Amino acid sequence: MASAAPIVAEDADVDTPANDAGPLTLIAKIAQSRGDISYMLDEQTLTKIGADVVQDYDRDCQDRHDWEETVTKALARAAQEKNLPENPPPYRRSHVDYPILTVAAQQFNARSYPAICKPGEMVRVKVIGSDKGRPQVDPQSGEPLVSVNGQPMTISAAQAAMQQAQASAPPPAPGQPGQPDLPEPQPLWQIPPGAKQARADRVADYLNVYLEFRMDDWEEDTDLMLMQVPIVGCGFRKLWWAEGEQKAAYIPALDLVVPMSAKSLETTPRATERMSNVYPYQLRQRMNAKEYRTVDFPSPSDDMEEPRLLLEQHRLLDLDDDGVDEPYIVTVDKETSQVLKLEANFGPDQVKVNADGTIARIDKEQFYVKYPFLPDPKGGFYDIGFGHLIEQLGDVINAAINQILDAGHAQIAGGGFIAASLRLQSNNRTETMRWMPGEYKVVNVAGGDLRNGIYERTFPNPSQIIFNLLELMLGAAKEVTSVKDITTGDAPNTAPVGTTLALIEQGLQVFTAIYKRIYRSLGQEFSLIFNNIARFGGDEAAEDYMNVLDDPAANFEKDFADGDIDIKPVADPTAVTSQQRLAKAQIVMQTAQGNPLIDQKEALTRVYQAAGIENIDALFAPQSGPDPMALAELAVKTSTAALNNARAQQAGAMATKVGVDVGHQLGEAEGYGGVGGLPDVAGASGIPVGAGGAGAPGAGPAAGVGAGVVGAGGQ
Repeated sequence: MASAAPIVAEDADVDTPANDAGPLTLIAKIAQSRGDISYMLDEQTLTKIGADVVQDYDRDCQDRHDWEETVTKALARAAQEKNLPENPPPYRRSHVDYPILTVAAQQFNARSYPAICKPGEMVRVKVIGSDKGRPQVDPQSGEPLVSVNGQPMTISAAQAAMQQAQASAPPPAPGQPGQPDLPEPQPLWQIPPGAKQARADRVADYLNVYLEFRMDDWEEDTDLMLMQVPIVGCGFRKLWWAEGEQKAAYIPALDLVVPMSAKSLETTPRATERMSNVYPYQLRQRMNAKEYRTVDFPSPSDDMEEPRLLLEQHRLLDLDDDGVDEPYIVTVDKETSQVLKLEANFGPDQVKVNADGTIARIDKEQFYVKYPFLPDPKGGFYDIGFGHLIEQLGDVINAAINQILDAGHAQIAGGGFIAASLRLQSNNRTETMRWMPGEYKVVNVAGGDLRNGIYERTFPNPSQIIFNLLELMLGAAKEVTSVKDITTGDAPNTAPVGTTLALIEQGLQVFTAIYKRIYRSLGQEFSLIFNNIARFGGDEAAEDYMNVLDDPAANFEKDFADGDIDIKPVADPTAVTSQQRLAKAQIVMQTAQGNPLIDQKEALTRVYQAAGIENIDALFAPQSGPDPMALAELAVKTSTAALNNARAQQAGAMATKVGVDVGHQLGEAEGYGGVGGLPDVAGASGIPVGAGGAGAPGAGPAAGVGAGVVGAGGQ
């Protein structure tokens, strides 16, 4: 680890506790810095840091040399690049590379890419915890509040008010209801029921728009990633905030060098991103913009603009020499080991301080999300792909095919022996004679001598054992890569739907597990995007949030600052192909036909959705039947008499309803079951709603609310 006693600029404006001294003050200043801080170190320290970065990078590259060699070969094989062996034997005429790896990568991409990149449905915001609301409570008694005539009051106060209204009501006129029509109390909510889901829907809508229209090349990079990951075994997405917006870039696994012994990106001591093809003019621009240090580069060739290799290493350094490593991002020119940029990879929130004021640890910011394919059975950092799994199978398949083709070529070409005494051409020349199709040659030899002087060698046919071996190896490769007829659309359509669905699911067992790993990483990526927008978005993001949603209920600070929303990817990992979705929809349709328990319109809607049909509601004809207005008028007339009779009992039931109905609503709220006089609490002295709340007919007021309302003396 490099250590130094850096010189901090005197004009650095940092608020630190008065009792902080030494390392804590320095770390506080570094944590609040933005951009390059290499000016805080002397040249000797920077030289050592640059040398350490290159040395550690070379060590990690050597550590993963075998993995990198396999991956490079697999990518070339998947791209069907010519891979001719050096100095092949003369009889080797065929160099076929069977495209099993290419087909496997295409199939994975074809299934996963449309399922992940669904317009408007890429991000789903999942609600954590109950969404039944949180009622307002009285700060003194802790009893839930209700609203009566727009006035907030506790349940007990509402019951007392209703009883007082009953007692002071004037005698009813003949033929009129016996009690006044009292307003129904409404519960007051600190968080209304369904508020979390409404906020989650707003955030999901905005994040989907952000991914599609704010983050350039996100979908294109995802497409490339889903093509490379099945071949290589993993890929990485880099996420960072710059120029007032969220940035993202796909980093191939070959370009992110991590020690093979690392367990994860969170625990690895370093990770080096290879930034190749950086031109000198780009470096000069960044130096002029004060993004990089001003350094001189010797040109390695006559081309002054030959691209250079930069290393961006996320590593640990102890710059304050206190024994606690701090995370930094160091950008180094590979050839010269010169430090171009040194940036703190932590903020004030990541510095954890002990009770005595010393630094306990410093957490690092996360920029990379790994997308795994299949975990390495040996437990290495890099996951494995089809390029690793079928490397040996591919070699056997290619060898068998090439042997068959070489044998066929030998049979077609022919060959044999010519007697030395046979003179086919003049001047005693005996060179080999070659024919074009349909050509005849004249020779000065008798027919008998020609037949006796030439002997054609016979070549054996290709061995049936090789054909059997080839079929066995192809079957094993298809098993490994899950490339089956039923999943590639080549299966017959005569099988029952249930059988077809079972075959599809069986054929996609490996793929479904991989797909869930991809979605796990997508959830991590979306969470980082959500957190970055919340932390760095500011007023611009808040204004954009309102403009995109056009929803008066949208509040950027509340929607993005609340901790009860967790970001998860959308789509069902078990329904990964259109075939599978259609098969499930057909089961719904078959069971719905003639079944009165199933809504036929809903069944058809699901079938159309699985088929990807748009504007489904327009397909359904308007429902015919009696005029709804006429039915409504009839209902009003027939219910008038019943309504007048019911009003006589309404006031009596209202007092009980205050405790029962409001208590029922509030009782479902999280953490408020059994508060105050709710129906599940036994009656007690001073609580008007309880076990004896209804009272017995004819009982006095002390028996409960219902005693003076629906009892013998209540009418």
